[in-house]
Order: sequence, then C-alpha cells, then structure tokens
Amino acid sequence: MRRAPIAMVAMVGLLAAACGSRVPPAPAPPAVADASRVDMCTILTDQELTGLGIQGNTRKPEKVLGVVGCGWLGKPFTLRLERDKETVASYVARRNDPSFVAFAQNTVHGRAGVQIQLRRSGDQCDQSMDGGTVSLTVGVAASFSLDPQPIDACAEALRIAEMIEPRLPTTG
Repeated sequence: MRRAPIAMVAMVGLLAAACGSRVPPAPAPPAVADASRVDMCTILTDQELTGLGIQGNTRKPEKVLGVVGCGWLGKPFTLRLERDKETVASYVARRNDPSFVAFAQNTVHGRAGVQIQLRRSGDQCDQSMDGGTVSLTVGVAASFSLDPQPIDACAEALRIAEMIEPRLPTTG
C-alpha cells in the first residue's frame, strides 16, 4: 500500500524535472549581409559630421593591414570610420588579448558588436559591428581639451554606430 504514494511522488518529481529542464534555445543571431564594399568614408553626410563636431575638410583616408576607412579631426573628439578584414567573431575569439584594456560584446540595433578600449585612460574606444566577412568600426578618441567634462568615448562610438547601422546591408 505504501508503494503507490511513493511511486506517485517519484513520478511527479520526474515530470517537474523534465518540464523545468526545457529551456527554450537562445535565438540565433540575425544573418548579416556582406558589407565588404561599404565605403565608411562616405557613410555619414558632411552635415552629420558637422553636427558631431567633426571638421569635414580634415578627412584623411586610411588603408593599412586590411583596414580601409577615413579619419577626421573634431571637438570634442576625433573620429575614425573603418572597414576591417577581421570579423566581430574573430574579435570575440580574442577577447582575452592582453592589448585590450576593456572588451565587451554588445549589439547595435540587433547587429552583433563589440566595444574595445586599448588605452587605460578610457579616452578612446572602438565600436565594431558585424558586417559578415568584415567588421565595421567607429573609433572615437577625445580631442585635447581643457573642458572639465570629458566625453564618454564608448557612448559616443555606440551613438555614431547606431546612426550608421540602418545604412548597412541586410539579408532580405
């Protein structure tokens, strides 16, 4: 007679464990179209650059070791917009690289990204976004200033990346 209640408790326990162990799978990251032809030098208009405090006439093209883009001077920060042959996934795989002072995975409007700081001062930050076979990077570095209110370089890089992201290729 005692076996029936014990068996019932055991069965309820197994059912509860089975139901509790079913965790819905994490959603797959959205597919990203190949952005290897995106011209980061022209992705922002002159008016947008001016609105950010960037001097449009200071544009300097860059092409070094698989990185193609442009840099500009401005206040309160300088700006770099680049397309890099390294992918966001390759940066994630190197997240513990000793040259990274700070590293964080994030998203820009749902697109996978990473923020990387290379200087302890925190006055420089790169926000990269997934571009399929490439990464697309917004680099912000504080300009020399006597302003007592320093900029948050990572917040500025993310804000600019959010301006750019809707212009990037998507699948479908």
